[in-house]
Amino acid sequence: MATDLYTHAFADNLRLAKSKRLAAPANGTYNLIRLPRYAFVKQVWLWVVTAYSAAGASVTVGFIGNGEAADTDAFLTNTESDPDAAGMKTSLGGSAACAAGKYFADGSGAITLTTNKSTGDAGVVYVFADYVVIY
Repeated sequence: MATDLYTHAFADNLRLAKSKRLAAPANGTYNLIRLPRYAFVKQVWLWVVTAYSAAGASVTVGFIGNGEAADTDAFLTNTESDPDAAGMKTSLGGSAACAAGKYFADGSGAITLTTNKSTGDAGVVYVFADYVVIY
């Protein structure tokens, strides 16, 4: 006979968040989207509206919080974000550590973007996150 261990932890409100517009950001790390404890990030997108002008430029999307060390490329690595080319980039199916999702079980956090424009000009980017909060 099976033992019942049914869950009572459900999400009833889907959330899709958009960062502020980052136009020619200076080199550094930016905290963009706050995430509450118990957030499950399902997918992250980087929209490169205007491409960076230098071939050596880099953009990664990661996180801080959840009682862990910050991971600047947990959702999108520089190869996947490809800031030299305009367009919409997605974490789903990527090779980053949290490309398939991340659960913030131990604390709140934030989605971050780290950029280095190299010798050229930085472009214009937005970050989107699809997540739910499971109580």
